[in-house]
Amino acid sequence: MRFSPVPHLIALLLCPVLTQAQEIQVPLDREGKIQTIDVDLERKLGLFTTYKNFREARLFQASDTSYILEITYEDANRTMKTRLPLTTAAVESLRSDVSLRITEQAPEVTLNHEGRAWMIIESTALSLGFYGWAVPVILDIDDGKTFVALYMLTSGAGFFIPLALTNSIDVTDANAILYAYGGTRGILHGVMLNELLYGKETTARGGISMATLASIGESIGGFVVAKGMSGGKASTISVCGDFGLGLSLGASGLLDFYNSGQERSLAATILLGSAAGLGAGNLLANDQPYTRGDAFILEATGLLGAFIPIAALDLTGVKDGKTYTAVSMAGGVAGLALAHASLLRGRDFTTGQGLIVQLGTLGGALTGIGMAYLLSSNGADETLFLTSSTVGAFGGFALTYNLFSKEAQTAEKGSSWDLHLLPVGLLSPLLDDSRFSMVSRVPLVSLECRF
Repeated sequence: MRFSPVPHLIALLLCPVLTQAQEIQVPLDREGKIQTIDVDLERKLGLFTTYKNFREARLFQASDTSYILEITYEDANRTMKTRLPLTTAAVESLRSDVSLRITEQAPEVTLNHEGRAWMIIESTALSLGFYGWAVPVILDIDDGKTFVALYMLTSGAGFFIPLALTNSIDVTDANAILYAYGGTRGILHGVMLNELLYGKETTARGGISMATLASIGESIGGFVVAKGMSGGKASTISVCGDFGLGLSLGASGLLDFYNSGQERSLAATILLGSAAGLGAGNLLANDQPYTRGDAFILEATGLLGAFIPIAALDLTGVKDGKTYTAVSMAGGVAGLALAHASLLRGRDFTTGQGLIVQLGTLGGALTGIGMAYLLSSNGADETLFLTSSTVGAFGGFALTYNLFSKEAQTAEKGSSWDLHLLPVGLLSPLLDDSRFSMVSRVPLVSLECRF
């Protein structure tokens, strides 16, 4: 059989042409949010009324100046497809018409409501747990029937008000996260602000009033500030805000602000610490992109960092409470720094992966407590429980983190530090026997730098 190169040469010559002829689907509106007009949307817009059994419409770009409008419909129980060539000017006209009709007849179509359900749930929970009884207290209601009625009305308002206000605006995950953060942490901030302003003259009713105002104000502020943020950045800010609050509580203990007469110093420290934590979270999220899973791991690492020094110090027999507070604060900051600089650098963990790492840390701690209970003769050996739970938490974190760390790696830019946690290394000091020589040489931590 003779081989003829002609067909192959023709195919090679036609390849560039065929490649250029590929069509790319493009948006049908000016905002770039509508990729397909389906039956439901067409009922609202009325763009393709000439097609009685309309099914869908899509727009494809064939070249820089030519487009194809593809319309699918049914005729005599057969699926039909019409392809209409459009110029750039015609496409601009179509997009303007689509955008105008959406604005006038179906504005909800282009809204981002991914976080709306969670925001309404969070608002309802806040109303049931705090606003519902705070409002009658602020109004000084003594009658039981009126109190209960106001509680019910306020709790119901916590559902219906955000439902109505968010009907025609975007509500992203970031909006919902910072709305909930401001609403819950604002309660404590309000109490502290009341203490700062009035000191010994403060009253319980005044504290509840300020807490309510601060909660509502911070929830609205958080919602507004979250505009344009990713859910990961909002979660990171929330996590660091809580650590700032925790560090400020620890600092207040070191400075003896809990003593009578220093309420204003305590309040100022807590408010400043919370603000500093929120600012630090914003800086971390601006330094590198965070996913929600990353934020969960950041939180787990910070808590683990705060817990490990306490267990280590307990083994030395130290009894001074301030020393425990100081080392725990330092460990928490070190844990956050380690997570940001190494564990999360060049990685994007999914929300599910981050939650599993957190649950793995908790599960490891519970496993350690269970083992300690079995090994303890009287069930009251606090050092054994603390040590065992710490080792278990560290092991659970290391196991679950290493389970997903490779999968979460992103494209590297420049040098990259990579930390590997190996729980079996905790056994090294105990395994000097030659039978376990391989295990006894396993390091607890290995650090790698790639350029």
